[in-house]
Amino acid sequence: SVLAWTGWWALSWGPACSAECGNGSQTRSVICLMNHISSLPLEGCGKEKPAESKLCNFGPCYERAEWFTGPWGQCSTECGDGTKSRSVVCLIQSNNSFEVTKPSECSHLEKPPTEQPCHLKNCGAKWFTTEWSACSKSCDGGYRVREVRCLADDMMQSTSCDPFFMPEDREDCNLQQCMEEIDENCRDMYFNCNVVVQARLCIYSYYKTACCASCRKVSRRNGRIRRR
Repeated sequence: SVLAWTGWWALSWGPACSAECGNGSQTRSVICLMNHISSLPLEGCGKEKPAESKLCNFGPCYERAEWFTGPWGQCSTECGDGTKSRSVVCLIQSNNSFEVTKPSECSHLEKPPTEQPCHLKNCGAKWFTTEWSACSKSCDGGYRVREVRCLADDMMQSTSCDPFFMPEDREDCNLQQCMEEIDENCRDMYFNCNVVVQARLCIYSYYKTACCASCRKVSRRNGRIRRR
């Protein structure tokens, strides 16, 4: 049928307020319907266009718990794949004031993520190392080793790393002297055992037993000298 009228037509106000509590707004659609056989322009509906929104308030916000998020922090790495994090807290909203409360108060709501991946740029080739091995000796100086490799972003072997910055793959460890074991049966039976040591008589079984402590001490000292 042909429309025979011109004017503003408005739908009913939407049932939902933009805020579940406190001040919000409701909206509706407003259209201009004109006679199809009229040559009047669209302004023919006039300037008195009905309002498309209005304030609404479903009551004050009492003890309303919501998740609130802080800003995202910096990426954990300057290059390559990393993560960034933010604070997420449960707040009790009462009118225009907020108070931090225990997370269980917001357990009925989906908690926003606290971490997400980030990637600022590719790293290029870098030196990577394994953990250090155990020390080869528990005292008197040993060494430990680790594997050092140059890897690209795809973790494949590369030759693009600067050799000047290559990490060490071996280092000394446990440099402290070994503590002498105390043997109650190994004692010097004579006061002049130092003479036995100087005369190099410790190679004989009798003197080795009679001057056990002195002979053992010189034997250990000579052993450390030979290892060096």
